[in-house]
Amino acid sequence: YKRQVVSTQSTWDPGKTTKRRNLTAVRMGRVFFLVAFLCLLGRLECKQREPPVAHLLVLKTVNSYVAVANRNLTVSISLYNLGKSPAYNVEVDDTNWPSAGVKEVEGSKKASFEKIMPHSNQTHTYVVSPLLPGELTTSAATVEYRLESQGEEIKMVHSNTLPVLPVLTSAEYEKRNTKHYKELFTFFLLSLIPVGLPALMYVTAKNKLQALQDKSKKNKQQ
Repeated sequence: YKRQVVSTQSTWDPGKTTKRRNLTAVRMGRVFFLVAFLCLLGRLECKQREPPVAHLLVLKTVNSYVAVANRNLTVSISLYNLGKSPAYNVEVDDTNWPSAGVKEVEGSKKASFEKIMPHSNQTHTYVVSPLLPGELTTSAATVEYRLESQGEEIKMVHSNTLPVLPVLTSAEYEKRNTKHYKELFTFFLLSLIPVGLPALMYVTAKNKLQALQDKSKKNKQQ
C-alpha cells in the first residue's frame, strides 16, 4: 500500500493583486468625489441662505505726508461699499486728533451719508492746520452704518492709521524744497577756475609770442 502525499502550495498571482488594487482605488475615488460633491452642495446652500449685506472699506489719506506748521493739510476719508447691499445711515468720526496741536480750517471731522450703494464710494474731506513743529499723530477714523434702513443692527469699521507726520517750520520746508540756484552758480564759477585760468594764461602767452614774431619779421624786412 502506497500513500500519496499531495502538497498544496498557494501561488501569488500579480494580475489579480493589481486588479484588486485598481478596484480599491476606484472605490476610494468615488467616495472622495461623493464627499467633495456633498461639501460643495452644502457650501452653495449656505451661501444661498445668507442674505446680501454691506461691507465698507475705509481709507484715510492726506495730501502731504510732510506737514508744515500753520499751513493747510487736507484729510480725505474714502468709503467703499464692497458688499451686495446698501449701507444705511453711515456716520464718519475722525475726531481723534490732538486738540492742542491742530486747528480746524475748513470742513468738519464728522460726516454722515444716508446711503452708500453696492460697488460705489463716497469721500469726505476737511482741512486742518498743525500749530507747532515737531510730530503729528492721529488715530484711525471710525465708521458706523446699518445693514437695513430701519434696522437696529449697527456695524463698526475703522480706517487705516496714518504714519507719524513730521511737522516742519516754514524755513525748514523752504530749505528742503527751494532750488539752490545761487549755490549752483557759485559751484559753476569755482569749477571754471582749474580749467579756465590755465586756458587764459595759454592764450595770453600765445598772443605775446605771435606779437614778438611779427615784430621780428618787420625788423628783418627793413
